[in-house]
Amino acid sequence: MISTICILGDHIQSLGIARIAGRLGLKVILLNEDKICITRFSKFCSNFLSFKTEKQLQDILLDLSDQEKNILLMPTNDKLIEFVINNYGFLCARFMLSTPAPEVLKFCHNKKQTYMQAQKLNIPIPESYFPDSLEQLEELMNRIVFPVILKPAIMYKLYRKTGKKGFLCHNKEELRSTYIKTIKYISASEIIIQKLITGGARNLYSYCSFFANRTTYGSFIAHRIRQKPMDLGISTTFAISTVNESISSYAEAFLKGIHFCGLSEVEFMYDQDDRTYKMLEINPRTWKWHSISNKLGINLIKMMVDYFNDLLLERKENKQEGIGWIETITDSYVAFSEIIKGKLSFSEYFGTLKIEKEFACYDPKDILPAICYVLFLPYLFFSR
Repeated sequence: MISTICILGDHIQSLGIARIAGRLGLKVILLNEDKICITRFSKFCSNFLSFKTEKQLQDILLDLSDQEKNILLMPTNDKLIEFVINNYGFLCARFMLSTPAPEVLKFCHNKKQTYMQAQKLNIPIPESYFPDSLEQLEELMNRIVFPVILKPAIMYKLYRKTGKKGFLCHNKEELRSTYIKTIKYISASEIIIQKLITGGARNLYSYCSFFANRTTYGSFIAHRIRQKPMDLGISTTFAISTVNESISSYAEAFLKGIHFCGLSEVEFMYDQDDRTYKMLEINPRTWKWHSISNKLGINLIKMMVDYFNDLLLERKENKQEGIGWIETITDSYVAFSEIIKGKLSFSEYFGTLKIEKEFACYDPKDILPAICYVLFLPYLFFSR
């Protein structure tokens, strides 16, 4: 029986995991690269250890597996998903893992693999090209309809070097020069050229679930109406629950098609040109705003723990619309920026603040992480 959750990585989603796991009566251990992190200050965090290198993380986990048994390991970002892939044999021999095996993870971790698999399963994706060289890009130029986004197959590799999730290109010259600059940071084989779907966060949705044995045990969909930055966002600041049968159908088809097992967030964007929802990516792990599940009454983490403990699971699909999740400070910045640009009205903004919602950090029964978040804001602003 699982007795301990070991979280790899920090920030808001890790805080959500720690609180949920702690309230299930599980011991929570946090491992993170940075000592300045909010989850370590939660009353639910029993132990915190920091690491700087992959070798240090391996050594910590080896010691941990010798000291404790029945640990469920939960990576929280793409870099740590790659760590799991690279160390799968070592890890699965000592821990239970919240992620599936590498042969499944490859369809999630690398977006080129994601899109190719989605096409095989007849799931719509944005028009995409995968030029492995500048010569191949030149051959594609006359077929490409601008504007397009140039983005990496594995996001964190580009983001940690440039602070960008991708680059918007409006014409051939801009695309050519951006491609040449980008291959200085990542391999040409990891570059994706993708048609821009207009509408930004207003058309952005996510299907979130615990899925195993070709069955969805728990699921909900959210409309991610605000993110930072609003275009090519890397961080959701406000999400609101909704119901959408098309998104559910596509997401479940993809999860079944790759034989997925675990927690995931499958992202879609509504394309106004052809009125279809198109798959953008899948995160094979928890995501920043997963704690909205507290308000929806669909505890995906509990479902996963019960699954590993061979307990009977009750299937739940969310039917509640209009339940929110907010990261208050960052969302205020995003909202007022949009108001200044004339893209959001005060009434729309304050309307979203009135709905029932889960707060990212604030919890009156676990207040210290929220206080630390405010104190750490200058550091988080420059480091993230």
